[in-house]
Amino acid sequence: MDATTFTVELSSNRAACERLREQIQRAGPGQYAAIAQGRLIALAATFDEGLAAVERLRPAPKHFLVFPVDEVPAFEVIDDFVQSV
Repeated sequence: MDATTFTVELSSNRAACERLREQIQRAGPGQYAAIAQGRLIALAATFDEGLAAVERLRPAPKHFLVFPVDEVPAFEVIDDFVQSV
């Protein structure tokens, strides 16, 4: 994996999460948000539907998120991993 590309995409996706937080949370409980390439790819009824939306992207992202809209993604864990690589 290209660590530089991963880090750039991670930063872009983190910024998208912050920028789109209110829009994502308005989707309502039980929904999943899929973020990749610095944008909201899908609001989906299931994790698998969100993941499928990401998997259709070309080129395939090095970093992406699929998470319940009522939870905040844990970027700190990812940051620790990237710094240790």
